[in-house]
Amino acid sequence: MDCQDGSTLNADVAWKQLVAYLSPPNVITPEIKSRCKELIEVLENFGYPVRRCLGSWFRVKFKHYFKSDILPEVMTVLDVYADYEAFEKITVLLGKGILKFLLSFYLVEETDSTFQKKDVYMDFTTILMEIEEVKKLFSMCCINFYKRGFDCYDNLAQDLDCLPTEHSEELKNFDVINRYLCCLYLFEEVVYDAVLHVLNSQIRLFITDNFSGCSHDSSIIGPVMSWLNSSVITFIQFITQHQLVPPNMDIWKKRLKFFCYKTIATVRINDLFEIMVDYPESHAAVLDIKKCIGHVQCSTYLVRTVQDMFKERLLHPGANTEDIITQYSSAIKVLRFLDPSGAILEKVCSPLRSYLKNREDTIRCILNSLMSEEENELTRELSTTTGTLFNSNEDSDLENDDWEKWKPQSKDMPTDLKSKVSKSADIISTLCSIYGSASVFVKEYRSLIAEKLLTTSNYDVSLEMRSMELLKVGFGEDMSQCQIMLQDVVDSKRTHTNIINKVKQECPFEISTLIISHVFWPNLRKEDVNIYKPLQDYLSGEYQTAYSELKRSRTLEWKLNLGFVELDLEFEGRTLSFTVSPVQATIILCFEKSEKCHADTISNTIGLSLSQTRKKLAFWVTNGVLKETSKDMYELEKEVKETQQVVVEEMDSAMVKIEQVREEELEGFTNFVMGLINQSGQITVERVHKLLSLLLSDSPAGQLTPEEVKTFLDKKVKQKLLSFTGGVYKKPK
Repeated sequence: MDCQDGSTLNADVAWKQLVAYLSPPNVITPEIKSRCKELIEVLENFGYPVRRCLGSWFRVKFKHYFKSDILPEVMTVLDVYADYEAFEKITVLLGKGILKFLLSFYLVEETDSTFQKKDVYMDFTTILMEIEEVKKLFSMCCINFYKRGFDCYDNLAQDLDCLPTEHSEELKNFDVINRYLCCLYLFEEVVYDAVLHVLNSQIRLFITDNFSGCSHDSSIIGPVMSWLNSSVITFIQFITQHQLVPPNMDIWKKRLKFFCYKTIATVRINDLFEIMVDYPESHAAVLDIKKCIGHVQCSTYLVRTVQDMFKERLLHPGANTEDIITQYSSAIKVLRFLDPSGAILEKVCSPLRSYLKNREDTIRCILNSLMSEEENELTRELSTTTGTLFNSNEDSDLENDDWEKWKPQSKDMPTDLKSKVSKSADIISTLCSIYGSASVFVKEYRSLIAEKLLTTSNYDVSLEMRSMELLKVGFGEDMSQCQIMLQDVVDSKRTHTNIINKVKQECPFEISTLIISHVFWPNLRKEDVNIYKPLQDYLSGEYQTAYSELKRSRTLEWKLNLGFVELDLEFEGRTLSFTVSPVQATIILCFEKSEKCHADTISNTIGLSLSQTRKKLAFWVTNGVLKETSKDMYELEKEVKETQQVVVEEMDSAMVKIEQVREEELEGFTNFVMGLINQSGQITVERVHKLLSLLLSDSPAGQLTPEEVKTFLDKKVKQKLLSFTGGVYKKPK
C-alpha cells in the first residue's frame, strides 16, 4: 500500500472515531476530549476543513438527537403529569439530558470559531416552544414558580442575615430548577418576562398593602426603596447567579425603580382628594407625587383621576358651595406645587370652575370667606395681596421675574393644554378668575356688605373698612360706593347721638338707626307696613323733626320693614329672648293688652295681607309662644318651655331680588321698544336684546339674556300691547 492510500485510510479512521465520540447520546470525558483534539489535528493535516464545518455538523446531529431522544420523553411527561409538576420534571429532564454534553459543546466551540453553545440551546428552545402545550405550560408555570420562590426568599431574607438557601429546603429545590433554566439559556428567552411580571406584581402588592390609604404626613418613597434593595434586588442577584453571562444589574434597578415610582404615584394619586383636604399637613405625600412625576409620565392619569373624584364628591347639588370652594383652594395649592406651569391645575379644575360659575351663591361664599372675622386661607392671602387679582393681559412665559426657573411642560400633558396655561399663582386670583371680571364681585360685595351693615347695632365697621381696603387693592375697581356706605354707618352713629340729645321726648325703647345715602346703596326692599305705634310715632315725629333741624333741606324716608328688634318676653317668671324683624315684633306686641287676637285685626294693624300675616304668625306658633285656638284666632301659650338661647328669626334679604330689579328695568324701556316697532313695523328678540344689552351694561342685575327679553316681550303680548307672528313682534291689529 502506497503512501497516498495509507494517508486516506488514516483520515477515514480519524473522522469515524471523531464522529463516534461526538455523536449524541455519547458523552465525552476529559481524556476523550484530548483524544478528539488529536483527531481534529490529524484531519486538519490531511487538508480536511474540520475547524470550519464541525460546528454546523454538530448542530445538525444534536438537533436530530433532541428530536429523537429527548423530545419524546418531554411528551411523555406531559401525558403523565400536569401543570406545575410537569414544568419541574421537564426542566430537570432538559437539564440532565442536555448539560451532560457540556464537554462536547466546549470542544466544538474551541474548534470551530463560528460555533457557540448558545446556538444549540436556541435550537432546542425553538423546537420546544413550537409545541403549544409546552409553550402554555412554561408561560403559566414560570410565573407561579418565581412567585413561590420570591415569597419564600423574601420571608427568609427579612429574618436572616445569611443566605436564605442555607435555611430552607424549599428554596434549595427552587434553586435547582432555576439553575437548570439559567444554564439552558431559558432565562432570557422564556423566563425573563415571567420574572419581570412577578416582581412588578410583588412591588404593586407591597406598596398597595402597606401604603394605600395610609397616613399622609410622611413620605413612602424611602421605605419602598429600602425594601426594593433588600428584597427584590437581592432576589434578582440570587436567581441570576447561575447565568454564564452576568446580568446588567443597573438595567434591572432602573426598570424596577421606574415601576416603584409608577406604583407610588398611582397610590398617592388615588388618595389625592384626602391629601388635598389635609394639606399642608400632607405635604410629604404631595412631595412623593412630585418626585414620581419627575420619573414617570403620570400627569394624564392624575388629571383623569382627580376629575373623576371631583365629579363624584363635589359636582352635585348635595355638596355645599363652601366645601367646594375650600377643596378648590386646597387643589390650587397642591396642583401649583406639583406643576408650577399651571397646566395640570387648568385641566383638573376646568369642570370645577364651570360648576362653581353656575352656582348662585359662589361669589357670596368667596366674599364671605374674604370678609370673615376668623382667619382662614383667603383672609391670610388677601392681607398679603400687593397687586390686582385680575389681569386681562396674560404675559408670556418668559416675561416675568421667574424666567430663569422656566421649565418645559410634561410630554404626556394633553395637547389642548400646552398653550393654555394659567399664569396666576395665588388662590384668590384663581377663584376670582372664574368670572373673568371684577365687576361682578364688586356688585355682589355691595349687596353683601349692605346686608351686614343693616344688621349691625354698634356702628363698628373697622373690620369692613379693613376688608374693603384690601379688596380695593386686589380688585383694582372703583369701590367709592362701598366706601360711602361704610361712611354712612360712621356718620349715622354721630347723627343718631346728636338727635337723641336734641329731642325733648325720650324714646320708650333703646334704639339705633342707620341713615343711608340711598343713591349709593343697592336697591333695598320696601314694604308699606306699620310697626309698633309708639315707636313709629316717635320716629316719624320727634326723631324726624330733630333730624330736619340738624340736616337742613334733608328728610328721612323710613324703611320700617328692615332692621331687627331684640325682645325679651316674660311668661310667669320665665323669659324668652328673640331677635326678630320689626314686623314680627309688632305682631307679638298685639298680644300686649289681650291674650287673644284675630289674624284680621293683626293684618289691619300692620298693613299686610291676611295670607302674609298667617305666615308671620306661624313663626310664633312654631316657637311655642302662640297657639291657634280656632280659625285665625290666636292666643298666648300659658305654659312656655324655658330656653337659655336667643331665638333668631331667619329674615328675608333686605335687597330687592334680581328678578324684580330686571323686571323694573325692562318695564322702564316699554316705550322705547314700542317706539322701535312703530318705526320699523316689527322687531325680533335678537334685535331688542342687542339694543337693551348696551343700555343695561352696568345693570345691578347683571348681563341681560335673550330669555329675559323674550319673557318681557311675551308679557306685552299677554297685555295685548304687542302680537307675535312668524318669530317677530308687531303692533296688534
